[in-house]
Amino acid sequence: MIITDDVLMCPFIFRSQEAIWCGALAECVQPGMLRASFSSTNKLRHVEMIFDAMGFCQQLERASGNEGMAQIIPNSLEMALTPNSEEARVITLARKPFPIVSVNEAWTAVTGYTQLDAEGKDLSLLYGERAAEEGAAGTGSSVARGVCAASTNLHYDINGREFLNFMCSYPLSNLKDEVTHILHICQELPARA
Repeated sequence: MIITDDVLMCPFIFRSQEAIWCGALAECVQPGMLRASFSSTNKLRHVEMIFDAMGFCQQLERASGNEGMAQIIPNSLEMALTPNSEEARVITLARKPFPIVSVNEAWTAVTGYTQLDAEGKDLSLLYGERAAEEGAAGTGSSVARGVCAASTNLHYDINGREFLNFMCSYPLSNLKDEVTHILHICQELPARA
C-alpha cells in the first residue's frame, strides 16, 4: 500500500464467490490496482480501479462454459471495420443526418442494400409505410453523445419486405475521446405468428 498526501494506492483482487455452487465451471480471480484521492477534509474525491478487463471477461466466459461466445463491442472505427461475417453491421457518422459510411456483407444479406446503395444515405432508407421515423433520430442523437442504445424497429428491405430489426447502437471514438461514428449491429427477429 502506498499513501502520499491525499492519494492512496493499493492492490486489490476481484473474486467470485460460490460461482461453482451456482453452476460455473470455475471461480474467477482478477488482480488489479486501486488509486483513491481525498479532499483536505478526508472525503473521498476520486477512485480509479485498474485491471485487465478483457482478461476478466475471458475468465467469466470460460467459467460459464461458453468460451468464444462473448461479444466484444468495438469502441473505435478501426475496430468496427474489422471483417465480421456473423453480425449485420452498418456504420454512420455521429452527426445529423447520420449518413452511412460502411455496411458489411451480413447487413447486405438482411437488407438487400449494398455499400454502393447505402453510402451517403441515412438509415431512413429502411423506413417504409409502417416504420417509425422518430425513434431512429433520437437513438442517433443519444449515441452521438456517447450513450449506447438498443431498439426494435419495423424496417423494410430493398424489395419492400417488412422485418423486425433489433438494433444495438454503440458510439465509436477517436484518440481524443470524441464520438465520430456510430456502429449499429442489426439482428432480424423472427416474425410473430
